[in-house]
Amino acid sequence: MNHRQATGPDNTLQPTVTPLDTAPLYQRVADRISNRIYDGHWRPGETIPNEFALADEFSVSQGTVRKAMSVVEEAGLVVRQQGRGTFVRKLSEERSYFHFFRLAHPQGERVTPEPHTETVFKRQANNHEQSSFGINAKDSVVVIERLRLVDGVRATREHVVVPDSLFAGLADFDDALPQALYPFYHQRYGIFVLRADEYVSAITADKKIATDLKIKINSPTLQVNRTAFDMKDRVVEIRTSQFRADLFQYNVNLS
Repeated sequence: MNHRQATGPDNTLQPTVTPLDTAPLYQRVADRISNRIYDGHWRPGETIPNEFALADEFSVSQGTVRKAMSVVEEAGLVVRQQGRGTFVRKLSEERSYFHFFRLAHPQGERVTPEPHTETVFKRQANNHEQSSFGINAKDSVVVIERLRLVDGVRATREHVVVPDSLFAGLADFDDALPQALYPFYHQRYGIFVLRADEYVSAITADKKIATDLKIKINSPTLQVNRTAFDMKDRVVEIRTSQFRADLFQYNVNLS
């Protein structure tokens, strides 16, 4: 849902569309509702106005709002509860773990990581980050470096980069970050990670990887390069992870 719709002085949707914007009215209403969620106007868990109120505000029919809400619900941004209303969806840690964290035992059982060490700092963006995030050389990024355990064994090392412009104050966050970062992104910054592109490769451990994962140099590891996108199709995170290949597998369910 990437269309933008201009509004008039009274904040209502304009009835005409440009030749380049052929989206139906309900889609444009869905975009407006979605953008309010993206921008934090309605926070996770908050009730949004009912169909009558939205129809009045946007000067459209209730049927148009109903179709728009179906689009927003299908996109995973809201949850409707019979008799209670419509709420901005909360991204649960459980969903985040099992949808985005795919490490498993050889028998196929997914594993849940445990915290070990974490470093968070801010620096200037490099060329790849500038291009990916659409930022300038003078702009900053926040880097999160973490080691995580599975069953008390060092299993993964992560290098996570996010744009400081979208995650203001993250580098100065006092407490340890949650193990599942995507619910945290959503609840604190209003950024909903919808999908991620991943490239998995087999590499041998260099000295740094071997030291961090407590394995021998040149041991086999899996490296996963991930680019995460939000509902606006913006790149909001670049992540590189290495996993121990002697104890774990990378599990993908294609159903």
